[in-house]
Amino acid sequence: MDGLQGNAVNQAKDTRSHINLFVILVASIAAVAGILFGFDTGVISGAILYIQREFQLSATLEGVVVSSVLIGALIGAALGGRFADYFGRRSLLIITAIVFFLSTLASAFVESIDTLILTRIFVGFAIGIASFTAPLYISEIAPPKYRGMLVSLNQLAITIGIMLAYVVDTIYSQHADAWRWMLGMGVVPAFILLVGMLFLPKSPRWLILRKRHLQAQKTLAKIRGTDDVNQEIESIKNSLSEKKSFKLLFKKWLRPALVIGLGLAFFQQCTGINTIIYYAPTIFKFAGFESNTVAILATSGVGLVNVLFTIIALPLIDRWGRRPLLLMGVTGMTLSLLILSIAFALDAQAVFLKWIALGSMVLYIACFAMSLGPIMWLIIAEIFPLEIRGLGSSIAVSASWAFNGIVALTFLILIEKMGSSGTFLLYGLLSVIGIFFVYKMVPETKGVSLEKIEENLRAGLPARELGKG
Repeated sequence: MDGLQGNAVNQAKDTRSHINLFVILVASIAAVAGILFGFDTGVISGAILYIQREFQLSATLEGVVVSSVLIGALIGAALGGRFADYFGRRSLLIITAIVFFLSTLASAFVESIDTLILTRIFVGFAIGIASFTAPLYISEIAPPKYRGMLVSLNQLAITIGIMLAYVVDTIYSQHADAWRWMLGMGVVPAFILLVGMLFLPKSPRWLILRKRHLQAQKTLAKIRGTDDVNQEIESIKNSLSEKKSFKLLFKKWLRPALVIGLGLAFFQQCTGINTIIYYAPTIFKFAGFESNTVAILATSGVGLVNVLFTIIALPLIDRWGRRPLLLMGVTGMTLSLLILSIAFALDAQAVFLKWIALGSMVLYIACFAMSLGPIMWLIIAEIFPLEIRGLGSSIAVSASWAFNGIVALTFLILIEKMGSSGTFLLYGLLSVIGIFFVYKMVPETKGVSLEKIEENLRAGLPARELGKG
């Protein structure tokens, strides 16, 4: 009898580790939300050169234009969590696509800087919701064995979106209405996401959360490619031991999840990634690339590296694990930032400076693409209990957008006050602290079910041990 039970458990585990083309298709369509995210955060790097020239912006107002989308994203991420838990992940992504489409179209036709800032806030609102909802949705349909790779498809989509933005910036850099075309092309991925999401299933875990058990079982059977999903269904049901309530956030046992989520959000943003994404052409001009077109073209090379190294990272996340990639990646980011700081300090007019800047930024983006880039979103989607997974994820992502906004808003001001060398040195020192944070606090969740991670969290295990099998 025990042997039969053991076989049943093993069969259930095999089911939960199985992957099929339908799962890949679902995850890939949901990840188009990442293209929205990446395109809009990348496209402003080229567009701002032309917006600044047309509206004669000060450094402060230029920072406001860039960071206005981040204000909207912060609001969207903060408000979206409860909606994700109540209305469902799929429904929220559909709404997000509609909002993004309309506000992006409007931003391309504005006639004043005030209206541009307003439309960019609405664009950001949609991005803020999509930025946590897509990884959350994918994590809840993915088998544990492949969860890292599938959730990180969203990060790959972000890098593709950034790369597409750089390509669009390059194509329209000589156009009379360059920035309008650059911003307006964002309607294309929004339309693709809207149409694609209409055909995807609801999250089976969210369906169980809403007590729609029969529908959840049918959906999970389709996703897993087998009718033998009872073990996984029961495991999800058993994890629902409390009523849904924001009060869970104040439980002592939940603190490790909050510390991990907020800490990773801080270090992902405050080590300077979005100074590269938003201001790469500006940095290249500081370093000696004289024309807008050449600076944007150099930025496209950085974007290509971002895509390629994210692709390399995808299988390694589930093979090597989250912690090794984070530790190696953040160390590489630190090294590149320090090299960039030293190069600017030695001779800001040297001919070789622009090539050192390009090499340092390529190294930085490669290391980021294999570590903090995909893994922050992945771990945030893994560590919160099902009852408040949407709310918990939205809090961590809201913090990410807040830090993102602070970095974007202060970058040019820091350049004015501290110089290029001092600014990149500051980001490098924060990266050093990030290495210690990852070593001390971040768990290895490779191959562990979401329900097991939640069980460890409720049992009071330290942050670093939440992934114990």
